[in-house]
Amino acid sequence: MTSIATKLNSRLHESLPSIKAYDHRLHTLNAWWEKITLIGKINSQNVAASILEEMHHTKNTFSELQSRLISILVSEQIEKRTAENEKIASVAIDLLIRNLFERTADVGFLSTDDDIRKFILQNNYQNEHLGNMEERLREYAAKYSVYNEIVILDTKGKVLAHLDETNDIGVCSDALIAKTLKDPNNYVETFGPSDIQKNTPHSLIYSQCIKETDDVRSPVIGVLCLCFKFDDEMDGIFKQLLASEHDSTLMILDNKNNVIASSSPSIFSIGTKVPMEHASDLLRFKNKDYVGNKAITSGYQGFSGLGWSGLIVTPLSTAFENNSQDVIEHETSPSTSTSNVLFSDEIQDILKLSKRVEGDLALIVLNGIIASARQNAVEFMPVLSEVRNIGTEIASIFSISIDNLQSTVIASRMNNTKSSAMLAVDLMDRNLYERANDCRWWALTNLFQTALVSAAEVNKNQAQLTSILKNINDLYTVYTNLYLYDASGTVVAVSNSDYHYLVGTELAANSGCVDALKLKDTQHYSVSDFVPIEQYSNRPTYIYNAAIKDKTNNKAIGGIGIVFDSEPEFKAMLDDSMPHIEDKSVVPFGYFCQKDGLIISATEHAPQNVCENIAVNENELMLENGRQTSSIMQYQGKCYVVGIAASNGYREYKTTNDYQNDIVAVTFIPC
Repeated sequence: MTSIATKLNSRLHESLPSIKAYDHRLHTLNAWWEKITLIGKINSQNVAASILEEMHHTKNTFSELQSRLISILVSEQIEKRTAENEKIASVAIDLLIRNLFERTADVGFLSTDDDIRKFILQNNYQNEHLGNMEERLREYAAKYSVYNEIVILDTKGKVLAHLDETNDIGVCSDALIAKTLKDPNNYVETFGPSDIQKNTPHSLIYSQCIKETDDVRSPVIGVLCLCFKFDDEMDGIFKQLLASEHDSTLMILDNKNNVIASSSPSIFSIGTKVPMEHASDLLRFKNKDYVGNKAITSGYQGFSGLGWSGLIVTPLSTAFENNSQDVIEHETSPSTSTSNVLFSDEIQDILKLSKRVEGDLALIVLNGIIASARQNAVEFMPVLSEVRNIGTEIASIFSISIDNLQSTVIASRMNNTKSSAMLAVDLMDRNLYERANDCRWWALTNLFQTALVSAAEVNKNQAQLTSILKNINDLYTVYTNLYLYDASGTVVAVSNSDYHYLVGTELAANSGCVDALKLKDTQHYSVSDFVPIEQYSNRPTYIYNAAIKDKTNNKAIGGIGIVFDSEPEFKAMLDDSMPHIEDKSVVPFGYFCQKDGLIISATEHAPQNVCENIAVNENELMLENGRQTSSIMQYQGKCYVVGIAASNGYREYKTTNDYQNDIVAVTFIPC
C-alpha cells in the first residue's frame, strides 16, 4: 500500500459517506444477529447446539469478509484519486519540459543568425540598423509566440537590441551573462529574478553565445537571450488540466520543492516550500489536510530541464466526494465475466466467498427449520426467519458495494483512458506547432533569400546552402531531412546526404510545395497531407513548407520543406501518453487517427497498423475539437475501456484558420 493509502485508510473509513453507510449498516446487522441468536439460545433449548454453532461460525465468516470488503473499498477510492492526480501532475511537468526542449534548439539556431551577426559586427546600433534588427526580432516572435522578450547583448553586458519596448534595459550585470560566456558552445537555462526583465518577478531565460562564424573556435561577439512566457504557458496548462478538478491546486516545484507556478497562488503562493516527503502523501498546510501527488519529468530526448516537478493537491475534505458517484458515459458496462479481470484476486475471492457464505447460511436455516419442526421448537422459527433476513440483507449490501466498487474501478479506467488520449493529442498539437514555426523562420534565412533568385546564385552558394541546412537539422532532430526548392519546385539543396538524389528533381504536388509557392506573406505555411511521400522513403508523414521571398519585391522565389520524422515521433508521443496500469498483464495501446478513421500512428501492441482505418464506429471519432469522451466498447471482438480526444490546437496553431487538420487520439485498456 502506498504511503498515502497507509495514512488515509483509517481516516477515510470514517469520512467517506458511502463506505461509512455500508460499515454502519453492517455493524448494526451484526449486532442484531448477535442478539437474535442469543435469544434463540436462551429460549430454544430443544434445538441442536450444532445449528447455533454453525450460525455463529457463519456470522464470524461474514464479519471477516465485511472487514476485508470495507478495507478494499477504501483502498480503491484512494487508488482512484491517487491515479487521477498522479496523471495530472505527470502531464503538467511533461508538457512543460517538452515545450522547453524546443527552446534549447531555438536559442542555438537564432544565435547563428547572419543578420544578428552582421548587426553586432557593423558596430552601429542606432537609427536604421537598430530598426531593422528590432523588426527582425518582432518577426521571430510573431512566429515563435512563446517569447515575450529577446535580447542581444555584447560581451560586456551592454544591450544592443531587444524586443520589448516596455522593458527599460541598457546594461545587464546578471550572472547568467558570465555563465553563458564561460561555456560558449552550449546554451544556458536560467530561472529566477533577472536584470534582463527587471519588472518581472521571475524569468525563464535561454541564453547562448553569438559567434562571428559557425566555426566552434570562432570568437564570441555577443550573447543572445530568449525570454520564455513562463507564467502564460503555465496558466494555459493549469486551465487545461484542472477543468474538472475545481478544488485542486496544481503547481510546479523547483528542485528544492519551492513553488514556482501555482493555479491557486492565494493558497500556495510563489516561493512557498511544500513539505512533500513522498510521490503520494497526506500533506498538512495552513492547518488543512490535502491529498498530494508529485511527479518528476520523464524527460524528452535526454532533456530534463532544471530538476522541476509537478504537484497537485486536493483538500481531503473534498478529495473523495464524487468517487462514489461516477457516471459511466453511454450507460454501458462490461458483463460480469469480462469485468472481473478489472478486479484484484482479493476482490474476486471476496465475491466467491460471500456467495458461498450466503449459500451456507441458507442451508443452515433450512436445517434449523427441519430440526425445529422435529423438536416442536416453534419458538425458534422467528429466530431462523430473522437470521435469514439479516443474512439476505448482508448479502445485498455486499452485492451493492461490489457493484459500486466495479463502477469505481471502471470509472477510474475510463478517466485514465480519456486523460491519456487528451495528453497524446495535446502533445501532437504542441509538437507540430513548433514545426509550423520552424519552416517559416528558416525561410527568412538571408542566404536563402539571396541565393534562390537565380540558378547561378544557387550553384555559387551550393555548399553553404547545404551546410546551413545540415546545421539546422543537427539542432532539430525531429526531422529526417530539410530541403530547398526553387520557384519551379525543383530541389536545389538538402540537409541529409542520404537524400542527395533529390537535388535536381521536381517535387510532387502532394509535398505541399505548390501551395507554399502561392503564399502571400511570411506568416503563412502549407502542410502536406499524411500520405506516403518520396522525401520520407515512400512512407507517410507531414512535410511543412514555407515560401522564400525575394527581398526586393516579395515574390516567391522558392521554398523550404521540412520532413517530420513521424514514425518514431508520433509513436513516442503515444507511448508517453499511455495509461499507467499496475497490473503488468494488462497492456494498453493507442492510435492517432484522422476523423475519417485513417490511422496515422499506433503503439507497439496495437492490433492495427498505420494507413488502415480504425475498426470503431466512425461516429465515435466525430468529436468537437477539444472534447474528450470515454466508453466501454467492443473492438475486434474484445471488450475495452476506450478514451477518445479530439485535437484543439495550441496557441495560434490550428486555432486561427491558419491550418485545419482534425486529429483524434484513441486509447484502449482491455476489460
